Amino acid sequence: MRTEAERWTGALLHGWVEVLTLFGMLLVALLLIGWCWNRGLRPSDRPGVIPWQLLITGYALALVLRHFKEGLWPAIIIAVGVMVAGVIARVGSHRGLWIPVMLLAALLGSGYNLSFLLLTLLIMLVLLLSAGRNR
Repeated sequence: MRTEAERWTGALLHGWVEVLTLFGMLLVALLLIGWCWNRGLRPSDRPGVIPWQLLITGYALALVLRHFKEGLWPAIIIAVGVMVAGVIARVGSHRGLWIPVMLLAALLGSGYNLSFLLLTLLIMLVLLLSAGRNR
């Protein structure tokens, strides 16, 4: 039998492992993508490895999508997230990364982890093969 303290600690920690895992997966993906993005630029043009605005926005989108499993709401949330990312990309740094990162966060929030991994690898490959100045 479980004690009263074990019940409360189990209730408090329920879901935190999943939330931290989502954050870690998105952080590693953005670290790899940010490295590939900066690789083609001159040292003076490199904004930073991890774009924090992208990390926070993508993580928020993934957490919101975790609460909606099926129906029309996830599609609406993904569409609004990608449109907001397109608007932010026009004025911010890392212009070419906003929409792909929002799509990554949408895949991660929907639970498609293998698709998330494959899209991350595809983005890295495209960034490694593209010229840095034309982005």
